Amino acid sequence: MSRTKNILKHMMHLSLLASVGFAALLCGAAPALAVATAPTPGAWQSFGVLAGSAVTNTGPTIIIGDLGVSPGTAVTGFPPGIVSAPGTIYSGPGPAATGQTALTTAYNELAGQTCDFDLTGSNLGSVGTLTTGVYCFSTSAQLTGTLHLTGNASDIFIFKIGSTLTTASGSSVVLEGTAQACNVFWQIGTSATLGTNTAFVGNILALASITMNTGATLDGRALARNGAVTLDSNTTDASVCGSPPVPAPPPNVGLFKVFNPATIPVNNVSTLTITLTNVAGALTPATITSFIDNLPPGMTIANPTNAGTDCPGPPPPTVGAVIGDNKVTLTGGQIPGGTTTTPGFCTVTVNVTTTTTGSFKNELGTGILVTDQGSNEAGPSVVLNAVVLPVTGVPTLSEWGMIIFMVLVGLMSIYYLRRQKAKA
Repeated sequence: MSRTKNILKHMMHLSLLASVGFAALLCGAAPALAVATAPTPGAWQSFGVLAGSAVTNTGPTIIIGDLGVSPGTAVTGFPPGIVSAPGTIYSGPGPAATGQTALTTAYNELAGQTCDFDLTGSNLGSVGTLTTGVYCFSTSAQLTGTLHLTGNASDIFIFKIGSTLTTASGSSVVLEGTAQACNVFWQIGTSATLGTNTAFVGNILALASITMNTGATLDGRALARNGAVTLDSNTTDASVCGSPPVPAPPPNVGLFKVFNPATIPVNNVSTLTITLTNVAGALTPATITSFIDNLPPGMTIANPTNAGTDCPGPPPPTVGAVIGDNKVTLTGGQIPGGTTTTPGFCTVTVNVTTTTTGSFKNELGTGILVTDQGSNEAGPSVVLNAVVLPVTGVPTLSEWGMIIFMVLVGLMSIYYLRRQKAKA
């Protein structure tokens, strides 16, 4: 009996060891996930938008962070686009070139990371909620709908895309838990296109170009190594991970406008006077980089224009006003410094006209005046009224007046005939 118990006990030990060994074998067979790693910090991080060839913008885009282009130099559409202070526009050599060098390093580091999950052929809006990791597409990637990313503040999300990234209109990336936008990276083999009103998250590092269609927003950065970044009424915010941005100080420069006279007959002329101001206490002149005032529809530059300015140089100021055009510009010149209590100012004048009746509101948009001391905030609009003068008719006789006139004519005729008869 004792011998039988020993045999059974020995068999149970062997069975337990076999189970443990089999479980260990299974666990050892599971592949370890790659550790998603953020690229090396560098000069690329200061840019909300960075392009290789050009940055072009349409509409009231807002960039939080620096804007740069290198080796290209073309930056167009700012204004009406705004680079929020203390962000700066850089082009060509210098900070933008340094940013591109750091961007290349970051791009290559992302491209070299091992994939955890191959999502080739999947729509990012249909893959469910993703956690930290390296997600790969051998060709293009598409987002239609909503992509959910969940994790803590230190989790890294990397998406390696072989060719293009495209989002459908109204798509979005949503962060859950304490996941951070600055820890999401999109390494794009060619170009990225964000559809209309897309709400996107993360750092887009594209080898070629990036296009943000109307109303698309980006909590992160749009960084294109070789091509252009094209914007249309967008917002990009590179501050989403750091400390909250320091509020910009009040602008040092401003402007206001006056029509004289404020009411004119159709096809007549009013003089538009634009006063550029340097805030009280700003003793240093503000050098004018650019100024453009777009007239409201229906209002044009009159003939003669009588365009001019009393803003002093250097550099010599130039007023742009073409007969029949709908804008007036100023390049060069300075807004004089003021005193501790009185702002400095100078003016731009031009004649305007309209061929139709109505009230023409000339708006004061944000950023239409750009100087080395900053740009203006939006200000009050001014209105020119165009009217049709009443036609002054030829005076007419009343009914009784006409009767009296006819009687007098008749009497004069009788008198004349009698005179003629008496002479005969």
